Amino acid sequence: MRHVLIATHGRIAGGFQSALKLFLNSADKIATIDAYVGDASENYEDDLHEFFKEIREGDEAYIFTDIKAGSVNQRVMAALSEREYPVTLVTNVNLPLLVGLLIGEGVKTPEEIQAMIQETKAEVVSLKELMDKQTDQSDNDFWG
Repeated sequence: MRHVLIATHGRIAGGFQSALKLFLNSADKIATIDAYVGDASENYEDDLHEFFKEIREGDEAYIFTDIKAGSVNQRVMAALSEREYPVTLVTNVNLPLLVGLLIGEGVKTPEEIQAMIQETKAEVVSLKELMDKQTDQSDNDFWG
């Protein structure tokens, strides 16, 4: 079974889940923590422990956070140190990475996960810079 948690500052996690509903049938099963929002407690370790309770040996489990070394990521890392079963933690997450890793039902190998991370890193670009390089081409050439 696959378990997914997106934990972020503000409402980013909920926003990712909303966007994932456009791409994945199982997006409703994704757990989210929108930390430091409204009535949400700054102490969300209980939410983390609830997520961990569901994981069994042989399950595929992912946690995605928004900022490397941010407070949310730090708390997740601390909670992971107490875990019996492996959980893949990915930080600085973006929507293409989430879709790539979560689409399909097959378990991703560590090599596949790393390749997807590298691929999505390369896709973070300034479109202005690309547009400046493409001034002689039509819009179809640019977007195609």
